[in-house]
Amino acid sequence: MRKLLHIIIYISVLLFAVPASAMTEDGQFVVVLDAGHGGKDPGCIGSKSSNREKDIAYNITMEVGRLLKNNHPEIKVVYTRSTDVFIELGRRAEIANKAKANLFVSIHVNALPKNAAHYAYGVQSYTLSSTSTGTNLEVEKRENSVIALEGEAAKKYNYNPSPESNIMFELMQDHDMKESVAFAKMAQDEMVHTGGRKDMGVRQANLAVLRLTYMPSVLLEVGFISTPAEEQFLMSKAGQNLMAKSIYNAIAKYAAQQTGKAAKLEKPSATPVQPAVTDTPNDNTTPSAPTTTKGEKRTVYKVQVLAGSVKLKSNDKQFKGLKCEMHEKNGRYTYTYGSATTMDEAKKLRQSILDKFPQAFIVTFEE
Repeated sequence: MRKLLHIIIYISVLLFAVPASAMTEDGQFVVVLDAGHGGKDPGCIGSKSSNREKDIAYNITMEVGRLLKNNHPEIKVVYTRSTDVFIELGRRAEIANKAKANLFVSIHVNALPKNAAHYAYGVQSYTLSSTSTGTNLEVEKRENSVIALEGEAAKKYNYNPSPESNIMFELMQDHDMKESVAFAKMAQDEMVHTGGRKDMGVRQANLAVLRLTYMPSVLLEVGFISTPAEEQFLMSKAGQNLMAKSIYNAIAKYAAQQTGKAAKLEKPSATPVQPAVTDTPNDNTTPSAPTTTKGEKRTVYKVQVLAGSVKLKSNDKQFKGLKCEMHEKNGRYTYTYGSATTMDEAKKLRQSILDKFPQAFIVTFEE
């Protein structure tokens, strides 16, 4: 009887907590953009101490917001942080809840441990899981590790709930779970197809920043700063803008579904801005032969198909008949197909070989 009473109370709380409309009273769809980390919390660090997750996440987040404000004034944009400051995870969720947001998007950068024996490539989209069973524990530990910086404020996080609080948790989150997954799939699709990144899938994890929000909420990992190729891409203005366009498109599509208004989508620039990082070859590799005029540099796009510690012959059967280019650095070999000067051309190249290499993805070189 006591448990039944708790369930009735929790259902009542749920009914009052869930927004009754897809928009605010003034007709706006509210999206909260959360730039991961900030201030004393740099997040993941790349090959240089100045290559920090917090800066990449901030730049992408602000560009997403700019695109939304320019193209969809009916969408209200709220930032959890608009400067380089430390914001507690609970405070980020509180901002979203007070704004009565229709969507919460947290932007992050992935990384493998420093002693990892291999590189990882690609983008991931995370929705909430109420349990760690079958989830990505490394992501959970890394993204929740910021709690250690919060001192006394960390007491509000409860990771050992009672059966009754589990019921409340499930009731409060279940109504948003399907919508979270729906948006996560949109975001993943855009990052893969518009952004040209490798697809690592939509996943679940028990992430505190998602756990405390009361609306569809997704955490996006836009690439691995621990992988030289993706570090260079993510540190470049062109790469950040491309990921911002991908995330913007997903938000515009989702808002259009919820409001019935048309989505104005962005296409990748035909001539991307020159990447800011030019002293680290992409993917820890060196292109075999520069083709530009002496003294000039340009961005070249190629499609990576294979990588490993074994040097393959040009006619190796693993290339499946394709003529591929080899790049070597520190005993590691990567193999790319084709060469393009624009992202649009590179996407066509990638599309042409997906039947042979479905996991192929686009990488950039400075030549």
